[in-house]
Amino acid sequence: MKNLIVQYLEWKGTYAHRASIAYRIWLFRFIEICGEKPIESYTVSDIVKYRAWLEKHYGSYSIQFAMIVIKNFFQFCITQGNKCLPPTLIRLPRVHAKSHRAITEKEYKLMIANSSTNTFTEIRDTLLIRMLWDTGVRVSELGDLDISQIDEAKCSTVIATKKTGKKRIIMWSKSTHEILVKYISLRTQLEHIQKASALFLGWEFGKGWSSRLCSRSIQRIIKQNAHHAGIIEKVTPHSFRHGWAHIRRDQNASLAFIQKGLGHSNPISTFVYQQYNDKEFENTAMSYLQ
Repeated sequence: MKNLIVQYLEWKGTYAHRASIAYRIWLFRFIEICGEKPIESYTVSDIVKYRAWLEKHYGSYSIQFAMIVIKNFFQFCITQGNKCLPPTLIRLPRVHAKSHRAITEKEYKLMIANSSTNTFTEIRDTLLIRMLWDTGVRVSELGDLDISQIDEAKCSTVIATKKTGKKRIIMWSKSTHEILVKYISLRTQLEHIQKASALFLGWEFGKGWSSRLCSRSIQRIIKQNAHHAGIIEKVTPHSFRHGWAHIRRDQNASLAFIQKGLGHSNPISTFVYQQYNDKEFENTAMSYLQ
């Protein structure tokens, strides 16, 4: 079993390196729970045992992902000519879609009003907030930006969409661009990390500046700034993505425009970002009744 897992992960890593790392954790955990034995020896009983263990230790989304990993692995084994449990017998649990809250324009303005641009770190954090609001990019897409992608004469750049790899343009406001130019000027003065290609640099306590700000760090920055602005409800980088879509929806932008801006290949994915929450529905309904 372990040898097959290694083969599978090597193949998976050729086109989805990050996924292969996550898959490794769940596949070897399956062996820990059900034991190491030939692939043909695993039965439905092992799947039931693994599922029961997962339900005691993880939430619905983690359980679903773990079962997807196992199902994909057994499908791979079959395509390689191995006799094993049919993947159709590995049923996936149903989970309700997460309800991501869209940040409002009022909340965004509160965060900007409480932000500062006196130090390099403060300028970086303010720029992160503005870029998320203006562009609606995924947090990983923002973190992946390199200095070489920025033209100081333009309020736009081209990025690779995270889930599809397709190129798309993102644009930001002139006021955001002014802060971006100021930030780049300071960024290039950090001589000891000039070789780092990342636009946004991180800070590691006791180690100094790192070569790139990771997604988790951006999430913490947004959380801290929302807290300092007095926002009680949870705000994440993804809240800005939903906020971008909601603002464009309320501006009567077409579905095709919003789909293009978010980098979705399927318009069905875009519908999720346009859904009204209860408060938005109430306000919109009242405007129609007046």
